[in-house]
Amino acid sequence: MSAARKTLKILALIYFVLGIASLVIGIAGIATGNLDSTYGSNAMLAAVVLVAKGLVDLAAGVAGIKGANKPSQVDGAFKLGIVAAAATLLQAALTLPALGGSSVNIVPFVIVVYDLFFVQQAHAVKAENKDRL
Repeated sequence: MSAARKTLKILALIYFVLGIASLVIGIAGIATGNLDSTYGSNAMLAAVVLVAKGLVDLAAGVAGIKGANKPSQVDGAFKLGIVAAAATLLQAALTLPALGGSSVNIVPFVIVVYDLFFVQQAHAVKAENKDRL
């Protein structure tokens, strides 16, 4: 297994953790309404985005592991990584005071870098597979 495939597999496993954390925080936010301190008037929308991002992260994790094991199937991980990055940017935007949030949350801005690194690794595995054919 190449270094790109190993890295993709590790990143995919981390996506599972991120996905579960997003689901738990999003569902807890919907159930308790405790996201108002960070998201202000966008709290419910932010909770829905967190749940959707959690589902996308879990799907990206599965696709990443499949792609790492069988490089011909890595295209799904590549596409889901892009969707995850877009959802993370939306989540980050909802914290901005100009859009109704109460404070800037740095965590989503850091996670989007992770999302883009995942996309880059999926692309590297895709290119590596193309070279082998």
